Amino acid sequence: MVQATHAPFRASIEEPDLSDLYDVEPFVPDDEPGFGAFRPRGLQALLLRIVRIQPLNRGRSRRRVADLVRRFAPDGVVDTRMRGAAFRLRGRRNLIEDAILVRPGYNRREIDFLIAGTPIGGVFVDLGANVGLYTLPLALHVGAAGRVLAVDANAEILRALAFNAHASGCANVRLVHAAVSDEEGRAHLEIRKDDLAIVEVAEDPAGPIPVRTLAALVGEAGLERVDSVKADIEGFEDRALLPYLESAAPTRLPSQLVLEHSARPAWKRDCFPILDRLGYEVVGRERSNTMLRIRGPRG
Repeated sequence: MVQATHAPFRASIEEPDLSDLYDVEPFVPDDEPGFGAFRPRGLQALLLRIVRIQPLNRGRSRRRVADLVRRFAPDGVVDTRMRGAAFRLRGRRNLIEDAILVRPGYNRREIDFLIAGTPIGGVFVDLGANVGLYTLPLALHVGAAGRVLAVDANAEILRALAFNAHASGCANVRLVHAAVSDEEGRAHLEIRKDDLAIVEVAEDPAGPIPVRTLAALVGEAGLERVDSVKADIEGFEDRALLPYLESAAPTRLPSQLVLEHSARPAWKRDCFPILDRLGYEVVGRERSNTMLRIRGPRG
């Protein structure tokens, strides 16, 4: 398997090579304009204020209005803030970036739930971190004494998250380029529906992406505790979470989970009855995500 490296990631945007690198430090490339260079101005800023009014920013109309806003931006790039975090939205097909741009309240209930149950100085693990929708608000919340482990299998997405973490001042974020499953291996990534946020991880011994277990990632990060976890990994939620939760030490058992249930038909084991047996109760559901809290104190 791949051996961890702690060198700052400096690969070019055009020619990524993360085949043997999964531990990534937040950075800003020398040729990358600083955050704020692409902030909305003039007509674009006015348009953005308008389209952020519901229902213009919901459902199928979200991408159309996001594309409209990007037409007024150089190369479609927009700098914006959400929940105090800095996001550079790069004009790619990415439903998460669309939502950050035109619907600042996207996944608000789930993020609020995790923040409320994760102490300052605590530890949050984000599986399927994308550009940082959950990672960065939680990193700002837990503060310098806290830790965030953000994992994504998409190299292009991970570079964007690295920039956003740096621009947000989140030095407490460790970024990991990997897929997560129930055993170690290699894989390749298939983009679905022309959207970087909709992917399928296919096991492939010669693939460029390391496949790790959550237990290995937590151990290698030196995390002695885990307070909360979000998992949105396109049908691998069961394989990533359940083996970890069934074997982790009490201090490494998260007290709160946000679990995407949209890909439930792809699960090999249904998470919900097993999570119930492990002591987790459902406390809320949204369109795509379920929120769970452990019953009573951990351990």
